Amino acid sequence: MEPQPAFTYRRARSGGLLAGLSMVLVVETAALDIWLAKHHPYLAWAILASSLATLAWLVADYRAMGRHAILVGPEQLEIRIGRRFSTTVPRDRIASVIAPTWREIPTATRDYLNATKPVTPNVLLTFREPISVRLPGGLSKRIRRLGLRVDEPERFLETLA
Repeated sequence: MEPQPAFTYRRARSGGLLAGLSMVLVVETAALDIWLAKHHPYLAWAILASSLATLAWLVADYRAMGRHAILVGPEQLEIRIGRRFSTTVPRDRIASVIAPTWREIPTATRDYLNATKPVTPNVLLTFREPISVRLPGGLSKRIRRLGLRVDEPERFLETLA
C-alpha cells in the first residue's frame, strides 16, 4: 500500500501574530489582576487561569500547525488544521478544487470557512453537499466551501484532480 500524500500548511501560521497576542494577553491580564486583586481576589484568579489557558491553547495550536498535515487518501481527505478544525471528507463529495483568485474567495457567507485564517487561502474546495466540521470547544459547523493555505498548492491540486 502506498503512503498517503501529505500536504503541510506551516506557512499559514504566524509567529508574529502569536507573539503579539501573547504580549497583549500577558499585559492585559497583569493590569486587570492588579486592579481586581484587592477587592475581588477570586475573580482575579479566575481571569489569570483563563488567560493562562488561552495562552497555552495559542501555543499548542501554533505547534500543531507545524506538525500536522492534510492527508489525501484514495477515498477520503483527512483535514486537521492545528487545534482549530478537523474533518474527514469522502473524495466523491468534492465538487471542485481550485486555486482561487481574490474574487473567488467568499467573504462573509454561512457555508464557507477559511480554516487557515488569518492568511488568504490558496486552495478552495467546494463540496457537492454540506459537510460537518469540528471546531474548537466541541462546536461544529456545516460548510459547502473550505479555504486552505497549503505549502504546495500546485501539487495538492494535481493530487485531487
